[in-house]
Amino acid sequence: MSETFRIGFLPLVDAALPILAHELGFAAAEGVAIEPVRDMTWATVRDRLLYGHTDAAHLLAPLAIATALGRDRPAVPMTVPFVLGLNGNAITFSTALGEACGLGDRLGDPMVIGAALKAVAAERRAAGRPLRFGVVHRYSSHNYMLRYWLAGVGIRPDED
Repeated sequence: MSETFRIGFLPLVDAALPILAHELGFAAAEGVAIEPVRDMTWATVRDRLLYGHTDAAHLLAPLAIATALGRDRPAVPMTVPFVLGLNGNAITFSTALGEACGLGDRLGDPMVIGAALKAVAAERRAAGRPLRFGVVHRYSSHNYMLRYWLAGVGIRPDED
């Protein structure tokens, strides 16, 4: 067996491949020793990789790009050999916001929901209580997809 290959990850479904390779012995069968390193934030996963505490990482693709481009820190070249997940993200409202947008307990048309959300956002902004959405990281596909949808229904994320 060769030296141990440390892989940083967050406990999410798309991190399953390296975790299962370790836990089920697939990596060992190929002569690869994997040590999974669990973290609680994307920034920690990234920083462990950048400072040599891990050899690889399950990382948000846009975060890898932002790191290589030097966004928020000096640029560090990165190599991304393959993708672990293919989206599956969802925008989730609180029950109160869902009801204000007329959703009830069902899925709806994104354009119709967006139009209702635009009206709710305008009311809340006028009342001094703007809507707030959370994303996993500013350089995440989640953030970009949310902003894309909001802009598509006429909501300016940084203003409305």
